[in-house]
Amino acid sequence: MSNELERWADTRRSLVPSKEERQHTRAVGNLIRETKFNGLKVDAEAALTGRIMERAVDLDNYRRQLANGDPVLDAVLSRIEVGFVDKAQRIQRNFGSEFLS
Repeated sequence: MSNELERWADTRRSLVPSKEERQHTRAVGNLIRETKFNGLKVDAEAALTGRIMERAVDLDNYRRQLANGDPVLDAVLSRIEVGFVDKAQRIQRNFGSEFLS
């Protein structure tokens, strides 16, 4: 597919490019930069999501350890843990992603 895209992007027909060819080349360069930037945003969101999940697991294990089987303490600590998850989801939604959550 990459070769096909390169073929579409390359419209050089003469040694001295026309105005349309220069505009096309500029537009292709802008599209490539935009595509790379969008890919980077997706990678950043994936990294943030992974970090949130890792921290949620760490906190869940820590809550269980602290509660030590006490149902009342577990309920109190669970509410605090849910607060973290809610806040982390707000951070994720406000990260700039256009993905629907």
